[in-house]
Amino acid sequence: MDERIEKAFAVANYMSTLSNQRRVMLEEYEQKLVHYVNGATFQVGPDLINFTKTVLDLGYTNDVAFIDVNNFPVLVADVQEFFDNLVAIYFEATNEYSVKFTTLKSQRKISDIVDL
Repeated sequence: MDERIEKAFAVANYMSTLSNQRRVMLEEYEQKLVHYVNGATFQVGPDLINFTKTVLDLGYTNDVAFIDVNNFPVLVADVQEFFDNLVAIYFEATNEYSVKFTTLKSQRKISDIVDL
């Protein structure tokens, strides 16, 4: 086979592997942002964190109803604890994702990418 074709296949294979690893990392990140409270499922993100902070700032600290990802109402007994958990989950998952993504960007071999 022509050397140029082999190089083109190698680059295409590398790009495909890189894209797949990015997708897998993003899926893992999104899974780590799922938080369960009283049988309800919440997707942790800036919107939920900001809304919860606003609820706290308005003085609502106990027995507040929130709507989960399935559009079911759930009563949160301690809003401050809920808020603290959301922030902790968000930063832990985001920091881990950032480290993995930075490592992935620096890899130049397919074998190194797959090992992540």
